[in-house]
Amino acid sequence: MKTIRTALGGTVNDVVLAAITKGFRELLLSRGDEIDNAVVRTLVPVTVRAAGDRTANNQVSAMIAELPVGISDPIERLHAIRSQMATLKESHQAVAGSMLVNMAGFAPPALLSMGVRTAAIVMRRMPQRSVNTVTTNVPGPQVPLYACGREMLEYLPFVPLSQGVRTGVAILSYNGKISFGVTGDWDAVPDVAVLADGIETGMQELLRRARRKVH
Repeated sequence: MKTIRTALGGTVNDVVLAAITKGFRELLLSRGDEIDNAVVRTLVPVTVRAAGDRTANNQVSAMIAELPVGISDPIERLHAIRSQMATLKESHQAVAGSMLVNMAGFAPPALLSMGVRTAAIVMRRMPQRSVNTVTTNVPGPQVPLYACGREMLEYLPFVPLSQGVRTGVAILSYNGKISFGVTGDWDAVPDVAVLADGIETGMQELLRRARRKVH
């Protein structure tokens, strides 16, 4: 992730959204859908903490991003998402209003569930089909966690589905690694594995392009 951000720019959220865009692109192409100029609308929980605010809480709202699945080039996709997210944040288009959640310590499960609750609240207030999917990116601890003397090696972020949304992607970082958890309603998305594989391909594409630019 650091290699990609250093070489290509953007936030962690920008990079993971670019990879997710690749996943949905591959899913739609595999179905034979027309994707020129198409977008997939996703609800994205985001921080609304003001610069310099050091209070011990997490300030989260949500906005709707349009994933540009019609763009084939990975760097162009990343730049399009980076520009869009910056514009949304600057225009304060967080659709639910700020949700202030007191977090005295760091608790990744609570942060992940907070993102899910934010998404659920917003979706209840929106017309059906206004959002195609939900993505939530939660920064986890960058040191090993232990239970009963055993180190946690693997983890699976998970976004429950609700309000007519049939896919969701959760991203959680832990101890130097980032994992994606892809959830799909089997009746609506039996080919959810295509989405998951496409996300992995999207990350690999960005990493290859970043390494090429560095060297």
